[in-house]
Amino acid sequence: MWVSIDKNVTVPMLRQVYQAIRDRILAGELQAGYKLPSTRVLALQLNVSRNVILEAYEMLLAEGLAIARPGSGTYVAEGAVLPGYVSAPPIEASASAMNTPYSNEVSVISFRTGLPALELFPRKSWADLLQSVCKEAPDLALGYGDPAGEPELRRELADYLVHTRGVKARPEHIVITSGAVQAIQLVTRLLLSAGDEALVEEPTNEDLKSILSATGATLRSMPVDDSGVITADLPQKRHPKLAYLTPSHQFPLGGILPIQRRIELIQYAARTGCLLLEDDYDSEFRYDGAPVHSLQSLDPERVLYVGTFSKILFPALRIGYIVLPPSRVADFIRLKQLADYQTASLEQIVLSRYIRKRLLHKHVHKMKKVYAKRCQVLLDSLEQHFTGQYRVCGRSAGLHLVAEFQFPLRENLLECLRSENVFAAQLEGNRLLMGYGHLKENEIREGISRIRNALQR
Repeated sequence: MWVSIDKNVTVPMLRQVYQAIRDRILAGELQAGYKLPSTRVLALQLNVSRNVILEAYEMLLAEGLAIARPGSGTYVAEGAVLPGYVSAPPIEASASAMNTPYSNEVSVISFRTGLPALELFPRKSWADLLQSVCKEAPDLALGYGDPAGEPELRRELADYLVHTRGVKARPEHIVITSGAVQAIQLVTRLLLSAGDEALVEEPTNEDLKSILSATGATLRSMPVDDSGVITADLPQKRHPKLAYLTPSHQFPLGGILPIQRRIELIQYAARTGCLLLEDDYDSEFRYDGAPVHSLQSLDPERVLYVGTFSKILFPALRIGYIVLPPSRVADFIRLKQLADYQTASLEQIVLSRYIRKRLLHKHVHKMKKVYAKRCQVLLDSLEQHFTGQYRVCGRSAGLHLVAEFQFPLRENLLECLRSENVFAAQLEGNRLLMGYGHLKENEIREGISRIRNALQR
């Protein structure tokens, strides 16, 4: 029986032998009752260990492709032919597929949004807490937990939010989710149905629009300016079910919604029956003072508050949360339980202790200084290369800003940026969206220099 193997590929020899015989059986080339060579003979023919052949035969027997007759040998089984089957060589992973996502070219400077300074995350203190939790946590912590989240994290989070963001919430009104995106997905499924209307800021995150429209709801835009949603333009004769907002740091323009407009939003919600979904994704980092209070603090019954630790700590943590009106909690928890039952428990316990020991407060305080400095470096670099040719939106908070240039940006801008090994997202018109939290100061300076070179094309 002809079988070939290639010792220079990454596919194990065991898998190659098994695949070759399996393919010939399924294709009908080896018919029922055909006696396979003995393991010793085939091992000698292929110049491999007999154990390789033994394991390959065991896999064929386990799959039912072959049968063993004691004292006689191994034979092809009945009914193992698949008409039209075409054999194919074992797939070997390509070099590009084997690369990790961390092996991107370091020469490319990306002003992408949503990334904190991962190199400054205090890994040791986090690792120490994780180790102690793994050693000390009761056996129940390794089983199925509460779909709403670990009680100790919900308690710590309730206390943290009331002191830092003015959020009015009891622990039982908070549900822990696998990131803010899951919280938004679940709450939109809970509140919206086909034919409903939902309001979204314009411009906003395009993925967010996809989440809302997936419910079948009709989306209507709420225009924004440098201060956020223009409340005077809200649709007065309609009755939307939900309005998605980023009032503490509008994405992407960066405005902080003033109290007068916040009050108008609350009044609009009361008049129309609309619920307000407040996404508070990175407003802990405000550089002109302490973070402003949440919109939720004005009306906890009409505002659903979503937050995440992806921007404060690191995205891979995958812990977000939502603060709900009491009447919505039970239904939301049922949806959460159907989605993934629970968010990882051990990480929740570690995070609760990280907050309790005030390590989170310490980290946020430190990073505000780092991000404020990086923001200033970005502003200085823009001034150096584009004096009098731009204006900036959203410089007072968060991890990104928008640079609006006084000259048109060409349609082939991304191609020009790519040729200079730099990236920045282009917004409608002549604006660039620039995330800086993850970039070191020298990278920011070099990146703006490359952008200038690209724009000069």
